[in-house]
Amino acid sequence: MKSKRAVVPVLFLAAAAASAVAQDLPIDDFTTGAYQSAGFKSGATHRSIQNGSMMGGSRDTNMFVCDPTKKGDCASRNPYNQASSYGFYPAAGGRAAAMVQTAGYDTGPRIDMGYGYQAAMDINFTGYQKIRMTFQGLTESLNFNIQLFTGTAYAQGGCNIPPYPAPFSVELPLNLFVQSSGFDFHHVNLIDVIFQSASAIGAVSFAATSIDLSNTTAPGLVIDCHY
Repeated sequence: MKSKRAVVPVLFLAAAAASAVAQDLPIDDFTTGAYQSAGFKSGATHRSIQNGSMMGGSRDTNMFVCDPTKKGDCASRNPYNQASSYGFYPAAGGRAAAMVQTAGYDTGPRIDMGYGYQAAMDINFTGYQKIRMTFQGLTESLNFNIQLFTGTAYAQGGCNIPPYPAPFSVELPLNLFVQSSGFDFHHVNLIDVIFQSASAIGAVSFAATSIDLSNTTAPGLVIDCHY
């Protein structure tokens, strides 16, 4: 009986230590900064700024949509003049808070979602192993990238994500980010989260519910995302 009782404090301390290591640091859980964009059919700049509890205190968001009247890669996109949009929705009823993109048929918009652009930010990422993006679902292949900046120097990770009709997580190991000279994980000033179509038909729509720094692997389907 004495040996069993002696084990309990040791197990408790081990569990407490593991819990401390496992603590995630939210970048954005989309519970604040509600916004719904208009529907965009073309244009390089469709910018909005949301304020709230996200990292850095603000979220700069821009949607780029190819102009089908221009020559080059955009010329064959959006032949039916379809609108694309994005929004940030708080939790309500049975739905989770989420960032949602809706793209028109054969349209391939790009969204840049930035943190640290409105006020000085200096975050130490060295206590974490990965960045995790959690999705509610994805309709088509998505090219997903994250850029981190120390001044003008940067580190970037990303991958193509296949469609999936249920919740899943995408995890980007920080030690596999490609870095330029001068980047420092101790001093991350800006974050740019990039979503763009990886599908020949475009029309990529999705809902994402959180983005976090983490040391643990999420339950359920997890995609290991790196170049």
